Amino acid sequence: MGGKHKVAFVTGGGTGIGQGISIELAKAGYDVAFSYCGSVEGAKKTETEIRKYGVESFSVKADVSKIDDIQKMFAAVVNKFSRLDVFVNNAGITEKSDFLHTSPEMFDRICNVDYKGAFFCIQNAAKIMIDKGIKGSIILISSNNAIAHFADVAVYASAKTAAEKMSRHAAVELAKYGIRVNAIEPGWTETGASRLENKEDTYYKIPLKKWATVEEIGQTAAFLASDAAASITGTSILIDNGACLVSDKRERYGY
Repeated sequence: MGGKHKVAFVTGGGTGIGQGISIELAKAGYDVAFSYCGSVEGAKKTETEIRKYGVESFSVKADVSKIDDIQKMFAAVVNKFSRLDVFVNNAGITEKSDFLHTSPEMFDRICNVDYKGAFFCIQNAAKIMIDKGIKGSIILISSNNAIAHFADVAVYASAKTAAEKMSRHAAVELAKYGIRVNAIEPGWTETGASRLENKEDTYYKIPLKKWATVEEIGQTAAFLASDAAASITGTSILIDNGACLVSDKRERYGY
């Protein structure tokens, strides 16, 4: 059962941004539960790093595109810790395809995780907080694609936009319970993922000519979860080194 600390739960905490968020929340003093879908080794690393800060760690394997998995993983977290103070909806998938060749299968894969999964994960988290009488913080990890218009990400970007819109509806409906809901919009972030471009090749469209780090995203999540953000709800924080201030080369769009 739960210990003396507040509890945070992060989906997709086995790698990348989710791993960074999980570790930063541990640094902030939370017991941290996280879900993972693919990387067992990544999950083990996250657990090891979390425990360095004298807090408890708990991981659960789950596919957030499946409602049964969502319900089971939240039940496991409550069974372990008996409470939930912070929920970070981070799990997501990114696939690129030009608009004319995007398949229905790809559309479903992305929307089932990035939008439907986010919706029902946030719903489940809110129900637990309400049941426990906790004025919690819910954070959606979105993307700067939600407001930018880059090529070849029509489905991913639209799903992130939909998820952000949903988070604001959640914010207004959950305010009566003292639950805050906010979003973070990362741009290019140093996660080590093989799908990422060479950093220097993207600098022409990033004013600060650098990528964000997972630690920076995690520290922002910890801030939004903290009392310092007690009056912040229904908003988004863009962390993309200024990328949304400029446009891409027109050739990237095929004209």
